[in-house]
Amino acid sequence: MDRNREQTLLQTVIDSVDDLIFAKDRQGRFILSNRALREGCGLETGLRTEDLFEPDLVVGYQGTDRQIFMTRKPVTADEIIPIHGEPRHFQTVKVPWIVNGDICGVIGVSRDITARKEAEDAVRESEALYRSILDASADCIVVISLDGGVELINEPGCRALQMRSGDTVLGRPWSDFWPKRIRSRMGTALDTARSGGFARFSAMRPANGGVAKWWDVLVTPIKDPEGSVLRLLSICRDVTDSKAASNRLKWTSEHDALTGLANRSAFQTHLEAETIRAARTGVPFGLLLLDLDHFKHINDTLGHAAGDLLLQAVAERLRDGTRPTDFTARLGGDEFAIIVQHFSDEEQLQKTGDAIAVRLNTPVTIGGRVLNAGVSIGGALFPQDATTALELFNNADTALYARKRSGRGGLSIFRNQMRQQAQCAASQLSLAQTVLRDDSIVPHYQPKVDLRTGEVTGYEALLRWIHPTRGVQGPDTVEEAFKDYELASRIGDHVRRHVLADIRQWHGQGLRFGRVAINAAPVEFLRDDYAECLLRHASDAGVPASFLEVEVTEHVFCERGAGYVARALKLLNCAGVRIALDDFGTGYSSLSHLRDFPVDVVKIDRSFIQRMADNQEISAIVSAVIGLADSLSLEVVAEGIETELQRQLLRQKGCSHGQGYLFGPAQSGAALHRTG
Repeated sequence: MDRNREQTLLQTVIDSVDDLIFAKDRQGRFILSNRALREGCGLETGLRTEDLFEPDLVVGYQGTDRQIFMTRKPVTADEIIPIHGEPRHFQTVKVPWIVNGDICGVIGVSRDITARKEAEDAVRESEALYRSILDASADCIVVISLDGGVELINEPGCRALQMRSGDTVLGRPWSDFWPKRIRSRMGTALDTARSGGFARFSAMRPANGGVAKWWDVLVTPIKDPEGSVLRLLSICRDVTDSKAASNRLKWTSEHDALTGLANRSAFQTHLEAETIRAARTGVPFGLLLLDLDHFKHINDTLGHAAGDLLLQAVAERLRDGTRPTDFTARLGGDEFAIIVQHFSDEEQLQKTGDAIAVRLNTPVTIGGRVLNAGVSIGGALFPQDATTALELFNNADTALYARKRSGRGGLSIFRNQMRQQAQCAASQLSLAQTVLRDDSIVPHYQPKVDLRTGEVTGYEALLRWIHPTRGVQGPDTVEEAFKDYELASRIGDHVRRHVLADIRQWHGQGLRFGRVAINAAPVEFLRDDYAECLLRHASDAGVPASFLEVEVTEHVFCERGAGYVARALKLLNCAGVRIALDDFGTGYSSLSHLRDFPVDVVKIDRSFIQRMADNQEISAIVSAVIGLADSLSLEVVAEGIETELQRQLLRQKGCSHGQGYLFGPAQSGAALHRTG
């Protein structure tokens, strides 16, 4: 083949290539180039690099040429070559052009790597971005190989492990960085992720200074597009603060804020669990329900702050007086509960309750005042008294109610008959609420008569209310209400309002009625404002205090708050209200009551009057009471006189006044007016 044909073939071949192909002589003149170079750079044969390109590019091109001339070895260089005026990245391979052992020039091939360069830059930028994101995260992020070794860890992860650099972590098993007790859980999580699933668990890990931190650990697989697991990813988040907040929230949800004892919700959960345990094991347990006696009047008289301090003192005593195995809770208000475990019989539960009652009955000094609310306790046993938690609670509550009905204070253990009594009491309380709601109280008046002259000298106002179908009802139908502070006070207010209205009407009509006696239940004095309320209501109604008499029973002096009673009676007495001691002789320390309290009238209980004709001892007691009253200049009133014989005997003994069915039944104010 002749030389021209060889050159033509060579040119044809290199023109078909997209790479830039060229040859330069030692003076830097292009003596060979392919079409891509000519068209892209405007190259013509004989031109040099400085004729085509900017000086800063030429420096690089010529530098590699000189290197070849000096070393006679190929050179590979990354270069910027403008193509159609647009700078592009090329990788250029230059080799020496040697003829007969001499370097005649340089032969080069430049391949456009712009796309690859951009891709590499994008990858680097992406890696830098991801690394920045990983390092900016507060979480500990770890990439783990399938065999469990650490391949990558972010800066927060290094700090979490107290390591200066991730290099000290790389390659080591990830589970080695966790306490031994956690490693099995971490291993299980890694196995789950290797299988394509994800695992999550919480673990505690010591930090600087030995302070433990809680971590939420998530382990997930890293998969390729076909779904094969390539690596594992572990994300660990420090949840110490949220764990503490969660624990605080849990504690708050289960405890009473005022006393720190377990609350009602936690108590119910614990009681349910105990009944299930006892039913399964056969080991019994007991439940004690506690209610502070007359706590409401402490709030009413001393304020809620004093009441709160008392509740806190009670809670502290319960904590000190119960065993670690017992569960103590505040159910709300002044109600507490104790689940008592590890006892053998009812007698032991009784001893436990009695000991608690003694502890709580010890006075508490709050704000310089000595308080003693006292406590009533009801107890029940499982499974002796119940088969479910609810039944056990209800039966203990029934026993508590029975204790409060019997006079408050101390402990009562559940008995089956208590349930019927409680139902009857609950019915009476409900009936009392209805009476108050409907304002169906209509006081009736029983005359008090001078036994010598037969003249009516006054009246006793008696509670009566009108039932829509059964007509007039007596106080026995709502007897339970008089043991309840709130209901007794409201009933007393209603009765006084009606009585004062009747007195004002009689007085306005010029009728003679003497004094009208109003009965006061013991619990009505617990607010310590009974006297003030009565005198204010009388003044508002325009009724002089001299028209009134207040009857109290001896029991009022034995109840808690006897000091309130003494203050109220003295205030009433000074205002002109007479004080009558009702049911005299049926209580305790009667003589001291006559000595210590302002009593004007002694009323002999009907039980003595009804038996004195047939019983010499009773007759002697009646005589003694009449003689005692006479010596103290007290008026004596015999109650329940039903026969002429009783009246005659009382007259012979020197009794001045009496009342009873013999002198006529009690009547409403309207009927009494018509009769008068």
